[in-house]
This record gives sequence, C-alpha cells and structure tokens, in this order.
Amino acid sequence: MNHQTVVAEGPQEHALHGEQNAVDSGEYNEQALRQALQGPLLTRRLPGRLEEDFRRHARERAANLLRLSVYGLILVYTVVSGAAAIFTNEPGLNTWLLVAVLPVGLVLAMIWLATRLDDMEPVVEPLLIGGVFVSILGCGAAALLLGEDLFAQIAAYETIYVLIIAFSILRLPLIKVSIASLGAFLIAALVMVAIGQPVLWLDSLLYFFVPWSLCVVVGGMLEHSERRDYLQNELLSLESLRLRDLIEQSEQELARRALQADYLQLIAGKPSMYALFQRTLGFLVERTGAQVGMAYLVTEDGLLQPMATWGASRLVSQDMKTVSGKAASDKAPALLAPEDTLLGPVMTERTLRQMTGLPPGYLAIRTGSQTVTPGAIIMAPVCQGDEVVAVIELGKLASFSGAQEDVVAAIATHFAYAVQAGAKRGGAGESAIQSPTEKAPA
Repeated sequence: MNHQTVVAEGPQEHALHGEQNAVDSGEYNEQALRQALQGPLLTRRLPGRLEEDFRRHARERAANLLRLSVYGLILVYTVVSGAAAIFTNEPGLNTWLLVAVLPVGLVLAMIWLATRLDDMEPVVEPLLIGGVFVSILGCGAAALLLGEDLFAQIAAYETIYVLIIAFSILRLPLIKVSIASLGAFLIAALVMVAIGQPVLWLDSLLYFFVPWSLCVVVGGMLEHSERRDYLQNELLSLESLRLRDLIEQSEQELARRALQADYLQLIAGKPSMYALFQRTLGFLVERTGAQVGMAYLVTEDGLLQPMATWGASRLVSQDMKTVSGKAASDKAPALLAPEDTLLGPVMTERTLRQMTGLPPGYLAIRTGSQTVTPGAIIMAPVCQGDEVVAVIELGKLASFSGAQEDVVAAIATHFAYAVQAGAKRGGAGESAIQSPTEKAPA
C-alpha cells in the first residue's frame, strides 16, 4: 500500500509530505570500488568522487600529523640551528643562517599558525607544498653557495630531511611535491650559475638527486598502499552497511509478521461484522497511539456505513455533515457518499494518506470538557483486489510516524479478507456503533 501525507487546507493544500527529493546517499558503488582496486592506483584518478574523497582523507591525515608534530619540528629546528650558531665559528655560518635556516624557520612559523585554525584541511596541501619548495630552495642554495664548507654539508643534509618528511611522513600529493622540490633545487642551481658560482654537480647528485629519486619511488609505493587501503576500507564499510540493512530489514519483517499474527489471533473465531470492525479499530488505536478512530464498511452501492468508533461521539456522522452536506439520524449512523467526504480521493486512489489541516470539528477528539480537532488523521482504504471494502480513519493531536502508518498497512490485507468473509456469512445487520463511554476491545 502506498503512503501519502497531504495538507487539507492552506497555501500548500494537497502537497505531498511523504516524498523527498533525490539526494546523494553518500555511499559508493561496490563495483566501482572493486574496479578501482584492480586498476592502476597511481597513473589514473579514482573513479567518480573517490579521488576527491581520498584527497580529503589525505589532507585530514596530514593536518592531524602536523597538529601533533609541529612542536617537535620546531624543537629540533631550534636545537640544531642554535647549537650550530653557538658552538661553531665557521665562515659560512651567517650565510647558512640567512639562506637555509631562516626560510625553514618561516615555513615552520606558518605551519604553526595554520594549526591554530579550526579548519586547517583546505590550506594544508598548498601550505606544505609551498613550504617544501621554500625549504629546498633555501637549503639547496646554501649547499651550492657554500661549496666545500661545513655548513654546505649541513644544508645538504637538510635537503634530505625535508624530502623524507614530505614524501614519507606527510605523504603529500606525489606529483605536486616531486615537481615542487625538483623545481626548487633547479632554480637554486640556475641562480648559482647566473651569479658565477661553480656548481658541484657530483656532490648535488649525491645529496639531492639520488635522495630525491629514492623518495619519489618510496613515496609512490606509500601512496599506492594508502590508496589501496582506503578503497578496501570503503569497500568493507559498504559491505558492513549492507549487512546492517539486511539485518534491519529482517527485524522489520519479523516485527511485521508478529503484528499480523497478533491481529489474526484477535479476529479468530468468525466474529460478527461489527465485532470484526470494533476489534480491528481497537487494535489499530492501541498500536498507533491514535486518540480517535472510525471504521466504515463500503456497501454494495459504494456508500460508507460507520461500523465502529473510538474516542468520538456515538453519532459521529453528525460531525461530518459540514463536509458531506447530509443530515444524520439520531438512532443510526447515516450512510455517507464518499465523494462528499474527505475519504473520496482516498478510495479512488486506493492509497493510504496522512492528512493535516482538517476542517474544524472533523473526527473530533471528545474529552470530558472540550472537543478538539485532530492535528493529523490517517485515512486507509482496505482493498480486496481493485475493490475497496472498508475504510479506516485514525486521528491524534500529533502527526503519525512512518512506522505507525506501516502498522495500518500491515494488517489491511488480512482485514480485507476478513471483511469479505464476514459479508458472505450474512452482512452487517443493524448498526452497533458504540457509545462514547464504551471502548472497543484491544
């Protein structure tokens, strides 16, 4: 049975509340994940938005590492540069401090400031790639400029440290950081050539080009492994979600069958038509938390005959005369034409609806001191094939949940068979609508 929620009046009259716009569920396609695992993970982008999600995952990882390690990096930087400045008097000290140490210090200061941001992830990659470029440019220039000096060797070692941190620890985007680091060193070499400084290419091969090549290979292996692990984790998460959904569906199916079993036990024993309607209405009121209810039999002429009521006056049909335009008898509920009521469209479409914004006094909830119009009602046609054999109305002050709508839908088919069987046994007979002080058996 289809479910709809409508508003009876107001600017959004008859608007459907049960439908939602299609949105991205956030789940990946299992086939796409498996295909990505089988394909090359470094030479092409991951399909769909997997690439963007992986890069976001990598940025979050780098940001978390920096938040944890930035103070350690600053400490190591301070100890090394401070010790060199205090305990050595080599001629190249000032050049090393100015060309190699100062740029690295500025990079560390910018990283520390970035860790103060609540949302560091969007800036972490540009900041780190720029930091690698500046650090390699400064350290490489110092190593080339100082030649055979002690601080040239220290600057050369620093380039290796920067490469290891960038490729192996932070695992920045392989291509971007490779180009940034190689470009920085080549620019430093070109500057040295431009100013007439001899470049020791063999030394630079040992302290930069060989470590750079090894770091690119190791970084590629690490990124390949990280991409594979990321895809496998997403695949496992997807399978876990699917398994959880299957378990929830099984539990819902068991609950639905238990509900139907309880209802069939309630109506067992071939009750009269009135008893059948009263028991069914009481069962639904109990299971949905409704505060008022009506159950109608659809006659052979297509009219509605009230058969049971809950929480409303005996002559509920009188409350509906503003809708139907028909008077009601004081001794028996009046037969109602569906097209003159709110039930007409429901019977035509054979669709369960939840409606709000009701006319004043419609299916009123009667208490000892006042009469209140329900905030929402469920109107459920009970169908046997294409024929509507009964209609149920349930009302309460608050809206009904989807689970409560499902309760009505779950027993509708069984109720339809019971109504058809009761009609064959002898029809409805005289009206047996209960008085306000009576309650239908639960």
